[in-house]
Amino acid sequence: MNILLAVTGSIASYKSLDVARQLVKNGHAVKVVLTAGALEFVVPETFRYLGVEDVFLPEDDFVPDALARGETVLHIELVRWADRIVIAPASANTLSRLALGITNDLLSSLFLAAGGTPVLFFPAMNTAMWGDPRIQEHRRTLEGLRRVRIVNPASGLLACGDIGAGKFPEVAAVVDLIETLVPRDTPAKHILITAGATASPLDPVRYLTNPSSGKMGISIAKAFLAAGHRVTLLAGHQCSSDAENLLGHPAFALRKTPTTALMRDAAVALFPDSDLYISTGAIADIEFDPAAIKLKKEAMGTSLPFRQAADILKEILTLRTQQKVVSFAAETETTKEVFMEKMARKPVDLMIGNKVSNGLIGGPEVEGFQKSHGEYYIVEKTNIRGPIKLSKLGLGEKLVQWFEGRSSW
Repeated sequence: MNILLAVTGSIASYKSLDVARQLVKNGHAVKVVLTAGALEFVVPETFRYLGVEDVFLPEDDFVPDALARGETVLHIELVRWADRIVIAPASANTLSRLALGITNDLLSSLFLAAGGTPVLFFPAMNTAMWGDPRIQEHRRTLEGLRRVRIVNPASGLLACGDIGAGKFPEVAAVVDLIETLVPRDTPAKHILITAGATASPLDPVRYLTNPSSGKMGISIAKAFLAAGHRVTLLAGHQCSSDAENLLGHPAFALRKTPTTALMRDAAVALFPDSDLYISTGAIADIEFDPAAIKLKKEAMGTSLPFRQAADILKEILTLRTQQKVVSFAAETETTKEVFMEKMARKPVDLMIGNKVSNGLIGGPEVEGFQKSHGEYYIVEKTNIRGPIKLSKLGLGEKLVQWFEGRSSW
């Protein structure tokens, strides 16, 4: 994606360096536009060292050398190049100028010329400034423009010492939102995803779980958000905090469901309103009757009574009407017989199989869990393919294509 990153005069401007670096690392082409205020906080050359393609200054609209051969008007050329314009951080001054249509530098000119190019604002300023009625009026004016998205600032301790709203979000959250926010007026479909391990508590101290971090579910959520869909993520016990990076996304909802029972209740309640259910969650399949106080080992004996936990996927399949269902099969034996037997018992529309190990038995390496990539088997009712090497985000993008009928495995 071609991303035009505009940096304005906020104390948070230094964080734009990390935003630019991460976007470049993620494979995006990045160009930077600086306002006069930004030049009080950051040095243009630093962005170039971080790998951006070019850096433009406030008055470069009038500098012929800023144009490449064959280009004419700089602010028009930049808009034509960009898939997305990101203003991060957006100061109170810039927010007001752009809302009022004041055109006195390169950024304000290209904003007026943006046309259908999506523009994302990440405001950062003092709490009193953010809450001022005039700033809020300017925010509403900008949000009324069809292709504009404004991500509300975070709350916390500000550089000035005040505590409240106005803080620039964490860099990882900004990057995730840049990559997933789209200008679609109404999300196309509702995608319900389970992610991460659930835990079975034994007492207030101990519990049984597995190493799943939820990275698969989060990656798939990002892929569907980037395609314009609405996503609800049911996050298991200790699901990666990366899921919280998406909380500023208007089409994303996060429900924390640390136990199998809580995940089951949420899944059953939300499934009728969904179009696609994706079960990536590493769900604990046994439960204890948890004690109210810590069990003393002398009283536990040599065995612990347990029962089968709810089979969420099996119940979801009984509730299915028009929804599509995708399951994940994490196995230590990745044979055709294992996957086909599972498909026969729980006939989903698509099953993704992979080999897993917690790294504690049979080898020193964690396999399948906590990784950003893996080898996957694509299992349909009468066919199996693989293993296919993919990143988890790449697998998510493949699932989007499959769901939208744009490609086959």
